[in-house]
Amino acid sequence: MKIQSLFTKTFGLTLVCITIMVVTIFKLTPSFAVSTTTQPAQLSATPVVIAQYDSERSKASLYNRLGGYNAIAAVIDDTAQNVINDPLIGRYFVGLSTNSGQRLRQFLIDQFCQAAGGPCIYTGRTMKLSHSGMGGGLTNSEFDAFVNGIAQALDKNGVKQRAKNEVLAFAESLRGEIVEK
Repeated sequence: MKIQSLFTKTFGLTLVCITIMVVTIFKLTPSFAVSTTTQPAQLSATPVVIAQYDSERSKASLYNRLGGYNAIAAVIDDTAQNVINDPLIGRYFVGLSTNSGQRLRQFLIDQFCQAAGGPCIYTGRTMKLSHSGMGGGLTNSEFDAFVNGIAQALDKNGVKQRAKNEVLAFAESLRGEIVEK
């Protein structure tokens, strides 16, 4: 009898927790899963204006000030184009299969979404492990080129200076884990 009662209480509590979690995710981010299947080729050529916010929204999370998941995905897509076309670091992306490119894109979106306070969870490897041994080790110049690619994408998408500074500060915080020499 006690086991059945305990099971019923545990099951009920679990059900309540799952319900709260689902409601919270879908109320806060109705477009949460919309862009996960969007391919870069399907995105509009028109820049996505991300951080147009009034004084009430200026206190919102970085995730909300950037415009949410789809806006972050647009910045990552533009960053990818900038980085791939950069003569210093584009060589690291030559030969990526379509699947590998899509996987890298999703990891970057999740990482930046999570760092901005969004509902995403980054599940990739550590930055140190992901970048170790790349071409003899990444340099500060190569890291700077990547951050410059992010800055250009933020500008293209109309990100306000305050939010841009926060995104670039996050990227800069990874330098020690990525740069090897």
